Amino acid sequence: KYHGCSFEAKTTTKSDCHVQRQEEHFRMVKRKNANSASNNPLSDARRHKGKTSSKLEQQVQSLWHRKSGAGYALFVSYYGSQPVGVVVEKSGKECQMTSNNQSEEKGTSGSSNKQGAGLSRAAKKRRKKKKNSTNLSNVHDDTEINEEIQDQGDNYASILPLSAADLSVTKSKLLQAFETRKSEFPHLSPFLVSLSKSLPLTFRLRQWQEKISSSISRNKDIKNKIIVHSDLVGPVEYDPMQMIYQSHKDDLSKATLSRISPLLKEVLVENSTNGTLARQELGSMLPVLALHGGGWLQSGSKVLDLCASPGSKTLQALEIVASVDGSKKRGRVVANDVHEGRLESLKDAVERSGLPEKFTSRVTYTNFDASIFPLPKSGKLFDAIIADVPCSGDGTIRKDKHILPMWTPDTGNALHKLQVKILERALELVKVGGVVCYSTCSLNPVEDEAVVASVLEKMNSKENEKSERTDEKPAVELIEWPSQLLPKFIRRPGVKKWKIAGYMREESEGNDFGDLSWFQTFEEASSLEMSHA
Repeated sequence: KYHGCSFEAKTTTKSDCHVQRQEEHFRMVKRKNANSASNNPLSDARRHKGKTSSKLEQQVQSLWHRKSGAGYALFVSYYGSQPVGVVVEKSGKECQMTSNNQSEEKGTSGSSNKQGAGLSRAAKKRRKKKKNSTNLSNVHDDTEINEEIQDQGDNYASILPLSAADLSVTKSKLLQAFETRKSEFPHLSPFLVSLSKSLPLTFRLRQWQEKISSSISRNKDIKNKIIVHSDLVGPVEYDPMQMIYQSHKDDLSKATLSRISPLLKEVLVENSTNGTLARQELGSMLPVLALHGGGWLQSGSKVLDLCASPGSKTLQALEIVASVDGSKKRGRVVANDVHEGRLESLKDAVERSGLPEKFTSRVTYTNFDASIFPLPKSGKLFDAIIADVPCSGDGTIRKDKHILPMWTPDTGNALHKLQVKILERALELVKVGGVVCYSTCSLNPVEDEAVVASVLEKMNSKENEKSERTDEKPAVELIEWPSQLLPKFIRRPGVKKWKIAGYMREESEGNDFGDLSWFQTFEEASSLEMSHA
């Protein structure tokens, strides 16, 4: 535990000697952090290869994994084997029954079941070439996949029961990996096609206000500018405040905006630099929306963003806590990140946000390992904490092309313990009655439900050992999503069961990519140091 750290940027009443001791203390804590944890947890987790110890072996394995397409195959196998509720709402058995019924109906109508029936000559040539290919990766470029989809028509639609519009945009190597496992995991097809689409363009109107009248006027002006492009973007239907906007067109994304509508891009760039709107993904908005919607983060609040870079949540929280609301004092956001380079990027993002200096001056920057973040010297704990922890990031594959080529379940397994430590520390730093919002951009229950369940159990048992209270009320409890927030937003409950897998290619047989090793018992999971999962 590290004490004696002031988070206030300005000190006017302390002697130079005391300030010097404070600075030296910060340097000591930073050196301790540097020795106790890496400043790039995701990179460390990707290098976690069990028996592979040599740096050269790690490099060779990493290169093979990235080039072969193994990450795509493992992703399909891992999520296809997880229970209903993790990524899909129907089991493979249910989908297989539906598929069989459709096949029977096709058979009675006199359609041919002969392999290759209905394919063009060009498609048949590609199929023959594919059979003769010895390429280990079993993946093809985007053009070939699109041509094959168009040539196969109804045959491909039976695999992926989606509209022609959906099929026309499927261009991912992920679907090619699914092709070899579709009989095992038919329930994954809509999920994988969705992941193969570009992420839609999303932005929100900023909430900061000096005066309520000026805020209303600012939002009215930008809405008038956006409505000119109503054929491309509009408010999402589940936000009654009409502050969140998203593209109507599947092909309008951040990458295609300049080509499709230079004028809309000009509006977005101009108003993101003057503080009127923020170009932020929907998933990134949710933690602060939840904390604000429940009344735990409001004007005047003291908030800690434990893993703050690149800064979208820091700014979103700042707009709320530093806004003037009656006689309340402006709040403060402490933005922390373990990586100095990322912290500098965060500072740049705040400076470029267009928010007034009265707001940006209410951010304090710190550079600590989040799992051992020091207590404030004042002893006053935080009203709310954002714990958007380091994760495998496989929920971002629609925009980050680097995730899937390197994907294995070992990344999430290796990060699990750090995630538990960060969430535990957050709960120690929040005041009684305060709320921590834990989030990841991972689909993996090992990084999500397993972390939350583990911490709830550990924190409550720890508190019960120390406490002399006679009531049975837990020290930490899980809070439901605020009922009045985004009422039409589609959500799903967390799962209570999941599977644990490990991956060691050299120990697998009969598969070029290697097989996942599944752990069905607590003892087996413990052998991977996954006892709390």
